[in-house]
Amino acid sequence: MAVGLLFVAFAVVATFSPAQNDTFWHLRAGADIWRTGHVPRIDTYSYTELGAAWPDHEWLSQALMYAAYHLGGMRGLEIGAAGLILATVAIVYRLMVGPRLTRFVVMAVGLTVSSCVWSLRPQIFSLLLLVLLVWLLARGRFLLVPPLFLLWANAHGGVVLGGVVLVAATAAAMGRWLRFRAAADRRRAVALAVVLPLSGLATAATPLGFGIFRFVVASTARSVAAQISEWYAPRPDTALGAAFWVVALAFIVIALARRRAVMGGSWADWVVVVASLALLPFAARSLRNVGPFLTLATPAASRLLGPEFRFRLSRHPRPSSPDHPRVNLMLLVGACLAAIPMVPIGWRAGAEYLGWHPIGDGALQAVRACPAPIYNRYNEGGFLIWFVPEKPVFVDGRQDPYPLSFVQEVRAVDHGGSYRPLFDRYGVRCAFLPAKSTTGDQLRGDGWQPRFVDKDWAVLVAPGAG
Repeated sequence: MAVGLLFVAFAVVATFSPAQNDTFWHLRAGADIWRTGHVPRIDTYSYTELGAAWPDHEWLSQALMYAAYHLGGMRGLEIGAAGLILATVAIVYRLMVGPRLTRFVVMAVGLTVSSCVWSLRPQIFSLLLLVLLVWLLARGRFLLVPPLFLLWANAHGGVVLGGVVLVAATAAAMGRWLRFRAAADRRRAVALAVVLPLSGLATAATPLGFGIFRFVVASTARSVAAQISEWYAPRPDTALGAAFWVVALAFIVIALARRRAVMGGSWADWVVVVASLALLPFAARSLRNVGPFLTLATPAASRLLGPEFRFRLSRHPRPSSPDHPRVNLMLLVGACLAAIPMVPIGWRAGAEYLGWHPIGDGALQAVRACPAPIYNRYNEGGFLIWFVPEKPVFVDGRQDPYPLSFVQEVRAVDHGGSYRPLFDRYGVRCAFLPAKSTTGDQLRGDGWQPRFVDKDWAVLVAPGAG
């Protein structure tokens, strides 16, 4: 009953995954893929880097995202995302061991923190494929691993984390064979030694070919150098950072205390624990990887605690009471039925949190009437790509088509640097900015006139621009 209600709670939370600025350029790319039948290879969304190479490595996710949007709008996208997240939670539960109360507590802690990073972006595909990979490895379904990497490499760059897990699992298989010298361990080690390079070849079966390996490394380094916030290390003085470090330290303590029990455990214990430990350094280095680590750490924690571990509310066990399966089923069905109308009601009430319509119609009309070219910040480019497709943007969250020096120059302007060299170089005559911004204050001081202002956005035009 408790586990069932927990699944209902996660399902409801998943249907409120917020849209972000990147959500919308992913939708635009997906729409273009369906319209043209081709994967984008060059930039056509900006005027600053028009025609530059754009290695769109997430094309499959984008096509699926737009298909969900085409069928049901933003509600369809939310439902599709919730389906992927709920499938992830189900596989996590199947990877866990121990009494249901233990699973309930561990899931409630690990996945509640992980849910803080759920959003309408291709990352949720990686969460599902990551736990599916570990499930295949734990079950010995090695022949399905290369096809999984083929799918993953075309859906999201998080396939790199899958590669880390597969390398760690292969090393664990080798170590287990050397430790126990069992025939089953030898077959497993040999199989993974073959599957590992085959999965690498499958990863290269994308529009980028073998260049995907170089691209992902370079893109990550560029994102860090450009100071993209999701690539910052989780800080303990933030809510998410503090929650991550508490869970991570608790996980490390349990792993150290239970290392001998795990070493003598099953192959499934080994691979689930090793996979989560392999991702811990990446999570400690980047907020972007906190979700994948916590998702795997949830079943790993249950295996570290062991199948016999129980959370006890008192020293003396309570006397057993009779089960009431029919009553429980009725209560669970009732909870599901109650949750269904809560979702659309919450969608209407939480419109601002969900971010489905980040820019009002007045601001959009002012942007459409802007004399080109227009200036926008890094974070708002994705909005304009989707909502004002006829206007090429200055910069946006894809960041890969743009030189690092350009992105750094834009960020310097956003943080109070002089805008004049950048605006003069590109002939900027209009600016779309947050209502309160340092750049907007500078422009007003230099005579730029507001075409539109509300509590969120401002559209300013240069003197004499009409």
